[in-house]
Amino acid sequence: MPLWFWVLIILGIDVTHVWSTLFRTYLDKEEFQTHKKLLISAPLAGLLIFFALAFFSTALFWTILAYLAVYHFLKQQYGFMQIYRAKYGFINLKKRISDKTAIYIGMLYPVFYWHLNHDRHFNWFIDGDFLNVREFLNNIPLWSDSVLSIINQTGTLLYFGILAYWLYEEISIHQKHNLRFPWGKVLWVMTTAGNWYLGIIYFNSDLAFSLTNVVAHGVPYMALIFFYVEGKKQLKSKVTCYRVVINICLMISVIFVLAIGEEYLWDMFLFRENESFFSQLFSYPFPAIQTSLMQALALAMLSVPQVTHYILDGFIWKARTNPYVKTVILQ
Repeated sequence: MPLWFWVLIILGIDVTHVWSTLFRTYLDKEEFQTHKKLLISAPLAGLLIFFALAFFSTALFWTILAYLAVYHFLKQQYGFMQIYRAKYGFINLKKRISDKTAIYIGMLYPVFYWHLNHDRHFNWFIDGDFLNVREFLNNIPLWSDSVLSIINQTGTLLYFGILAYWLYEEISIHQKHNLRFPWGKVLWVMTTAGNWYLGIIYFNSDLAFSLTNVVAHGVPYMALIFFYVEGKKQLKSKVTCYRVVINICLMISVIFVLAIGEEYLWDMFLFRENESFFSQLFSYPFPAIQTSLMQALALAMLSVPQVTHYILDGFIWKARTNPYVKTVILQ
């Protein structure tokens, strides 16, 4: 991955979008009071649990974090689909393949393919963070490359068949009942499936995976945060478009600086993978950590923003506990 691409996509979107949650939670007095217990307990629990994991096994630490990240990505795409469904009116049409099935199939099959085919030229966090399913399958007497090929071909046919039939049902039912077509929901489901298939299965490239999955995950999330934060302000007092643009630029600047700080600490304490970039900004005052105890502590502490983001995202967008979700997002 070229350095400029890492700065733009990983640093500028992937890491930055995690920090955007600050404006939705800790930096909003009303939201902080509403979710006070969660906002205090989530980072503390994440620190303790992931320190224990990292101290026990670094490999286990990365595996748990990777699957937590996958779960977070899956739930976010489902959550955005629910927003589109809600804005459409939550019309429940009787279909053989539900919207929930379609959105999850669109993501889960590429992840399933990834587990079976260990020739992928990328990983979620580090090499070997996913479970080595292929090694287990190789111990099965009847398992062979030809069996894997049949599973891949059959799975891909079913994958596209299910998505095509869901789309066919969506079009035919709305035409039959003369209903407004839910373009937002349909485009979200299909582009999600397309991103995950192209990024994980078709291109088999670290660049493609980052573009299709990281960008499609981070950019909509930051847009939602900015829309929500500024939407709440509009409910209380009218804000000019000029002021909204200034506010969003300030938010982007703050979270980008925080992202740079986080990645600098990762590089300084542990990996030294991007020293060519950070050495132009700051020098490293000491060598990378070598002792297992301090490495475990560094891993746990530096993963707190990410883990906290994963935890909070499962609670702060629930409409039944937050009236602003309806008045701002679903207006």
